[in-house]
Amino acid sequence: MDSGDECADVVHGDYFMGGMMVINGLMAIVLLLSGLFHSFLRRLGQPSIISHILAGIVVGPTFLGRAVDLRRLGMQNAGSALGDTIYYLRIIFMFFLGLEMDLRYLRHNLRRSLLLACGGSAISLLLAVAAGPFFYGMLHPGTGTFYPQKLYTSTALFMLVLTSTASPVLIRIVTELKLTTSETGQLAIGAAFATDIASLTAISMMVVNPTTFGQDGRPLPKRSSSSCSTQLLLFLWMAFVVCVAVAVAVRAARLINRVKRGRQYTSKYELLAMLMLIVVLSLAVQFMGYSASMAAFLIGLAVPRDGPLARTLVDRLTYPVHQLVMPLCFGAIGARLDFGEIGRFTATQFAFAVVFTTVVSSAGKVGGTVLVGRWLGISAREALVLGFLLNVKGYSDILAINFADKSNVWGDTAQVVLVVASIINTFMAGPASAAIVRQQRRAFKYRSHCLQDLRVEQELRVLVCVHGAGGVQAMLTLAELSKGSSAPVAVYLLHLVELQTARKYAITHLYKDVHSSSSGSGSKQEEAQWGYSWEMDQVTAAVHGFATYDAAVPVRQMTAISSLASMDADVRNGVEDARASLVIVPFHKEQRYDGRMVSRRDGDSRRQLNQRILERAPCTVGILVERRLPSMSISILVTPERDLPSILHQEEEQQQESMEEGEEAVAVQQHQVVAVFLSGADDREAVAYATRLSAHPSVSVSVSRFMLPEEEEETSRNRSRRGMSEEEAEDEEFMAEVRARFVSSGQVSYTERYVSNGVETLESLSSMVGECSLFVVGRGGGEGGGGAARAAMTRGMAGLDEEECLAELGAVGELLASDDFVGCCASVLVLQQHKLHRRMKTWKKQQSHSQSQSHSHSHSQLGGRVLSFPDDIFQ
Repeated sequence: MDSGDECADVVHGDYFMGGMMVINGLMAIVLLLSGLFHSFLRRLGQPSIISHILAGIVVGPTFLGRAVDLRRLGMQNAGSALGDTIYYLRIIFMFFLGLEMDLRYLRHNLRRSLLLACGGSAISLLLAVAAGPFFYGMLHPGTGTFYPQKLYTSTALFMLVLTSTASPVLIRIVTELKLTTSETGQLAIGAAFATDIASLTAISMMVVNPTTFGQDGRPLPKRSSSSCSTQLLLFLWMAFVVCVAVAVAVRAARLINRVKRGRQYTSKYELLAMLMLIVVLSLAVQFMGYSASMAAFLIGLAVPRDGPLARTLVDRLTYPVHQLVMPLCFGAIGARLDFGEIGRFTATQFAFAVVFTTVVSSAGKVGGTVLVGRWLGISAREALVLGFLLNVKGYSDILAINFADKSNVWGDTAQVVLVVASIINTFMAGPASAAIVRQQRRAFKYRSHCLQDLRVEQELRVLVCVHGAGGVQAMLTLAELSKGSSAPVAVYLLHLVELQTARKYAITHLYKDVHSSSSGSGSKQEEAQWGYSWEMDQVTAAVHGFATYDAAVPVRQMTAISSLASMDADVRNGVEDARASLVIVPFHKEQRYDGRMVSRRDGDSRRQLNQRILERAPCTVGILVERRLPSMSISILVTPERDLPSILHQEEEQQQESMEEGEEAVAVQQHQVVAVFLSGADDREAVAYATRLSAHPSVSVSVSRFMLPEEEEETSRNRSRRGMSEEEAEDEEFMAEVRARFVSSGQVSYTERYVSNGVETLESLSSMVGECSLFVVGRGGGEGGGGAARAAMTRGMAGLDEEECLAELGAVGELLASDDFVGCCASVLVLQQHKLHRRMKTWKKQQSHSQSQSHSHSHSQLGGRVLSFPDDIFQ
């Protein structure tokens, strides 16, 4: 007897261990396949949820389930096994889903967002009411006795599936399309929040006392009476239970925030205790008859977004939830789908059902959104983008399909059709929106003029980029100097905000309105500094502080939030939107208190960003190495202790005092600018920009041209190719025009310096130290390099090899920006003429050369002379 019990224990232990190994293997396969699928599908603009569901389908009964029979281990299928294993993780996931939906984000464009949400949902509801009975009859033919209540329930759930919008999925698509800071992106996120909250509220009401159907379609008896009064009392009881659970969670969150006041994050023990409390409260609500997942979602929706607890939840849970929990949750949904159960339907019938559902869903959402968008004055293309974005699925519709599965409303075929249709709708949203956005940007695409071809009296459009408030003063000072005395200039400031990977998709939490909280206690100030709004407000305050006098040039401010790896695309988009001829970006090093240039923690990433901008920008690019460039206005120190309203109030008081005392509001400062010219297109661009600066009354410009001695110049010309002689001719023509227009009138001073190598160039540049506040030089090298003459004048400069030089600054720029260049306290602006202009010139040369060769048959050579004949003499 004892031996039999022992054998039974051993068998039971092996049975349990085998099940654990299978579950772990299934989860590992889902995570692995999800990553592989997403690495491919993200190139097509697809969100990660598509990859998660596809990975679940692979491990489900359709593919892997046919090879491995899980019923031998007591499991129904892979979907139920994964779902039961991650049951508690699903509660955490639903809580985080509610936490991601920051209702304060709806305050941005509230009216328009609600109208767009109502417009798309209204048309979808009408189509769902009309097509719901047809959908049910098409996928449930010959089910025996007809029960109207099941048809009504099916139509109601069908309406819920078609009208839903997955706001977390939409946020991912909007972030990848770089529409987060645009009005279109903010409208889409706001409308998605409104639709998602309405859909989840409807599901919350349906799960209070659901109707379950038997296999024959007959409604099963409910757990309580179906009278209206009983239903109302039950609903009120469930609402009371949920409100108590939410109140307890909110009270605990505020208690933790009070205990941790003044700290940025809570400890891991407090975080674990809060998560355990959420799970316990959700299970308690489920014990009282409500859904644990929906209770967790409502708790997440109500948890305060301020304080160290919210920061800890967002920062600590974003990565594991999105990278581990979410793939398993949606993988479990995909693993429940069995395409083998549609055997009684032909492939044509199944495809027709999928196409029908997809068309009805797309027509309702896209059509309704476009109609309301046009009524609101939104352009047709932007309204079409909004329609496709609001048609993404993945959360509320999946919950509705699971609810229908538990209530036995739909069969397996209907569930497969709806999930496949949801995948197709989401699959279409990304590429369709991206195609429309690209087409819209191509429609407004411009062709930039290089500074060399831009006349001084023509408008100069400048885009300056900053990473923070500290770089605003120097950038705007340089842009203001570019306006000259009467030449028009349009200045655009692009604030580049780095989007952290851990918080990549928690974008709505980072748009916090901090004006009301930044003047409070230390915890309030710390809360204000966590989001992106604090950083944006500092830049706004710095811009306002620069423009405190009447002569200041107007500045149009823009913001781009993305990772440093893709931020060059935001700069290119900003250049096209501003139609700029010049974009200026900050150097990746900053000047320290002792005068040395040091790299920030993310200096390498910023350096690579500058290199990509130089390579891909469609206009002239400048890199500013800033060394205390004198400002045109009184700069304002922006610190966390000084909020924006107090800064503005202090500025108004200073202006009133200065007006009463009769003092001048602006003290004109003299800027000494030296433009260094060696050879090549980049140096011509630098001199052209310096001549524009010379028109400003407070700027004195000197052009220093470096040339080889007569014998060295002749030797290098003999070794140069024919193309180099053409470039030298362009240099001579350009400099002759500069001397005629600017030097002869005394507007620009001009000197020539003869050097033979880099050492003499270094000595000549050293003699200019202390005489100027800004060097303007060309990058040189590559396509705009200046050839053999420039190479000879920079060879051996300071003992640096080409590999040691900073590629983005060139030899001369790297020398002037180096700490080893003793005594240099001047800022350096390195310019590169945009490559499109060079390629067009090269193409024109090639065209003219080919035309000359095609007409060579019209020429006859006699006695060493070329005799030309008219082209029509041979006709």
